[in-house]
Amino acid sequence: MSWIDYSQNVRIRDLEESLGSAYSQMTQDRKRMRSELSHLKGDLGQRLDRVSATLDAFIELSDLRVTLSLFDGMAITRHRTLQMLDGAFLGELRLDDVPGYWLVPAARGLHHLLNGDLPRARARFAEAAEIDRERALGFTALATALTSSENAHLLGSGAATELLPHLPLPEVRPTRVQRALWLLSADGSFGDDAREHLLLSTLRHWSAEDARVATVEAWSATAPSTSGGRGRTPSKDPFAVRSRTAKALGRLREQVSHVTGPNGEDEPDRVLAPDQASVDFLKETLRLLVEEGGPEEAPLLAEARALRATIENGGEKVEPPHWNEGTDDVANLIQRDLTSTDTPLRRRTFALVVQRTTVLEDAERLAADLNTPLPETTTVSTQGVDVTIDAAGADQGQIERVRGLISERHTAGGDARSMVWVTLGIAAVLGLLALFTMNGFLWFLTLVSLGGSVLAHHSSTKGRGEGEAAIAEARRRTDERIAGAVEEWRRRRLQAEEETDAAQRDLREIRRMLSV
Repeated sequence: MSWIDYSQNVRIRDLEESLGSAYSQMTQDRKRMRSELSHLKGDLGQRLDRVSATLDAFIELSDLRVTLSLFDGMAITRHRTLQMLDGAFLGELRLDDVPGYWLVPAARGLHHLLNGDLPRARARFAEAAEIDRERALGFTALATALTSSENAHLLGSGAATELLPHLPLPEVRPTRVQRALWLLSADGSFGDDAREHLLLSTLRHWSAEDARVATVEAWSATAPSTSGGRGRTPSKDPFAVRSRTAKALGRLREQVSHVTGPNGEDEPDRVLAPDQASVDFLKETLRLLVEEGGPEEAPLLAEARALRATIENGGEKVEPPHWNEGTDDVANLIQRDLTSTDTPLRRRTFALVVQRTTVLEDAERLAADLNTPLPETTTVSTQGVDVTIDAAGADQGQIERVRGLISERHTAGGDARSMVWVTLGIAAVLGLLALFTMNGFLWFLTLVSLGGSVLAHHSSTKGRGEGEAAIAEARRRTDERIAGAVEEWRRRRLQAEEETDAAQRDLREIRRMLSV
């Protein structure tokens, strides 16, 4: 093959490799473009679906507005009611009678209440209750608490007692109105009689149903003390476990004391307005109740609110809130009322009384955990020996054994002393030979042997002194280690006894505060 043919073949192979690489790259780019195009088609399809849903909702809402225009009397009633609830002063309230619509007499009752005419307000609220008792009573209780707190116990307590005779069972989710009445009753907005009635009726109902509330973990949980750095498992050392348990009982006593202290039931005869944290929830619940509409109008208004929510959320369907929708379950709400520092103290006291049995059981359980016997002895390892320590101190026999081991390990060996006797013997033999032969070289060797004996004796003496010093130092360190372990053991035992005594005092105090 000529050089020209070889060069052409090389170029052809290079071109084939380049074409193969380019084809592979084109295949990968084609797959990537198809994936991106598919993704874009999916996003575009979702966007088109949302736009379509939004347009459909807008068209349906426009048609509904035409239908809702037939209920102008109800709409005006709702508008005037919301104005009064927002604080607007209406000198004269003119509303057309709408048969079967409870809000018309309720709005007139609210107008009389805001103008100080309590008898007429009571009569109008009663008229509304004859049309729709549940809604009218809920409106009366919430509206009076929010707009005329000084009269809430006169007009709202009866409504609250009828709508919420007792709290539901712990696993049940109360409605928004029930939760609102619960908050107002627990805070004392309806007076002490309504508060006490709800509390006692709940305790009786739960007792009859054998209902129980879960442990208050935020109060009774033991702090996870770890044996090392971050991420370690909690220490299982019995003294550490007892210390954590005693501290948990102390924290539980502090929490109970804070709730039941002098400020927990401050001014018991005073009717309190809702706290600011609850006002938003109460206003929202009352607004949803008012905006529900009349019997014929309510389904249309609910559909309109759903369509409006769809439009506001870009075509995504969202379930709008309702005045009678469920909230969280009772057990979680009670624990939230009890443990949150932002909760009014009267509501926390109410929650504590409801959970009194559970809190006391938590305290008794922690106190029972403290009765677990502690180990009577411990050991400290030194020089390869485990020395037992008890209340009387360290085991003396084991200490003597440790000291014997130290002496054996640090006693100077016999090589230096043997060398002294060997060199002395050699010197004696050489001396006798030199004396008989009078050979100068033998005399020289004799002197060298005597010098070696002196050096060996010096080395032996020095080694013995260093060994004794090492033994003394090792014994001193061992004694200090054992003495420190004995002191630490006694300190931990004493601390455990003190913590147990403090825990018993905490338990007695918790029992006293919970009136057991």
